Amino acid sequence: MPPRILIADDNPVVRTTLRHLLESLQACEILEAEDGEEAVARALELHPDLTILDLAMPRVDGLNAARKISQTLPAMPIVMYTMHWSPHLEVEAMKYGVRKLILKTRSSVLVSTVQELLAARASAPQPSPNVLPPVSLEGAPPVEPASPPPADTSSAASPETLEANAPDDPPPDPNAA
Repeated sequence: MPPRILIADDNPVVRTTLRHLLESLQACEILEAEDGEEAVARALELHPDLTILDLAMPRVDGLNAARKISQTLPAMPIVMYTMHWSPHLEVEAMKYGVRKLILKTRSSVLVSTVQELLAARASAPQPSPNVLPPVSLEGAPPVEPASPPPADTSSAASPETLEANAPDDPPPDPNAA
C-alpha cells in the first residue's frame, strides 16, 4: 500500500504543485486540506503516514493543527512548509509536534525530508493493537479512561512564579513578623 500524505495549505496552487512533485517521485496517495481545521479532521479520520502543514492558514493555524494532530497521533511525522522561518519559530514548532520546519523556497529539502521520514516510519516496528490478551476481572468496577491533561494556554512562567513555586523553599510562616 503506498504511503498516504496529507497536504494542508490554503493556497490550491501550492497543494497541486506539492501533489505533482511528490507523486512524480514515488507512488503515494495524496490527501488535501484547505485549512488547519480540515487538516486536523482529515488526519484524525484517515491516519496519513505523514502530514505537511502550512503555518499561516485560516480557522486553525499550522502550529495549533500540529499540536492537535500530534496529541492523538504522536508517531505520525509532521512537516511544516512555510514562507515564515526563524530560529524561534523552529523551536516553537518542535514543541507542537513538528519534526521539521522547511521554507517553501526549498522544495528539494521538503522532498528529501518526506522521503527520509516515510522510510524511517516504514522501517520502525509497528505496535500490535493486541499485544496483551484481554483480562477479565469479574465483579471489578469499570475503569474510566484517563482524561488528557488540559492544554497549556499560559505563557512562560515569570521568574516570580518560579521562585514562589520552588520546591526547596519552606512555606511562609504565618506567625512571622
